[in-house]
Amino acid sequence: MEIDGKQKTLAIAAHISYLFFGVGYVLVPLFIYLYFDKKDDFVANHAKQALLAQAICGIVGAIIGALAFILVGLLLAPVGIVLAIAWFVCSFIGAWKALNGESYHYPLLG
Repeated sequence: MEIDGKQKTLAIAAHISYLFFGVGYVLVPLFIYLYFDKKDDFVANHAKQALLAQAICGIVGAIIGALAFILVGLLLAPVGIVLAIAWFVCSFIGAWKALNGESYHYPLLG
């Protein structure tokens, strides 16, 4: 099956939506996944992977941020920085794979 430009654009948007939409970093892939779940496997799979990764990174980041107020989070700051870098790199790898019409799965997400 040939992957067209619209499919690639939607898959890329799911991976890197946090760069452009701020809080929509979870809403954009969620909307794409819910809308294309039954219609297009390529777009839905990319959106699902991006949604899982972005939701997990957002939750872990919020926990680290909340713990920073009681100084425990300061010890977790390096973990948060590594997580943010990994999220950034993996999202761009996912976008690159989507651009090339390939499937991508974030590490440790399954």
